[in-house]
Amino acid sequence: MWWFTTRRSGVNAVNLKELLGFGSYGTAWHWLQKLRRCTIRKDREKLSGRVEVDEFVIGGQKSGKRGRGAEGKTIVAAAVERCDIEKHIGRIRLQVILDYSAYSLETFINENIQSGSNIATDSWSSYSSILKEQYHHVPTNQSKADKNQDSLYGVNLITTLVKRLVRGTFQGRFEPKYLQNYLDEYVFRFNRRKSKYIGKKFMRIVEQVVKSSKIKWDQIKWDLDPISEFLSLELSG
Repeated sequence: MWWFTTRRSGVNAVNLKELLGFGSYGTAWHWLQKLRRCTIRKDREKLSGRVEVDEFVIGGQKSGKRGRGAEGKTIVAAAVERCDIEKHIGRIRLQVILDYSAYSLETFINENIQSGSNIATDSWSSYSSILKEQYHHVPTNQSKADKNQDSLYGVNLITTLVKRLVRGTFQGRFEPKYLQNYLDEYVFRFNRRKSKYIGKKFMRIVEQVVKSSKIKWDQIKWDLDPISEFLSLELSG
């Protein structure tokens, strides 16, 4: 848990295997997957104030239409607090969603954003139909927006950082079924980036591990060849 929380960019299974002297890569991989499932508190406070919301896709290099029309990629919804009119970012949320439907987006927003908040989005039609009652909606047509006044600066920045993580750590390849665990770890680190004391991160993960339900070994399906898993998921330089 110390190595998991105190290293700035985290620790991957290869690193952990070497640090703790494990004889098995699989043991280190399972341990990290268990810890990643403990990074999110079930009773955490929802985002509030001004919140930017958008979606983006993650996947291997495939030809074809980009953006919301892309096929064969994993869709991630993102929500980012903007503390003021300057380019200051507060807390974030990231969640894998099934599609761009109003139902999927509404579920994500209701679970992560406080009712009454000001939500900034692009002009995607699904947002307009779900943000009428509980939230103050501020849509922006990105194609016509002033480049010097990016109303979605925060969520666009987080999108770039997450994609950079995928390209750098995962080499652009990953197993979609494990992606939420990696996103949760990223949220855990990002939301504590300003912590003055590194030990607080360690303390927090210890508290959450103790409170979490027991995760058995066979609940984390190990169905990938260790060598291909290393090449596709755990390359971090």
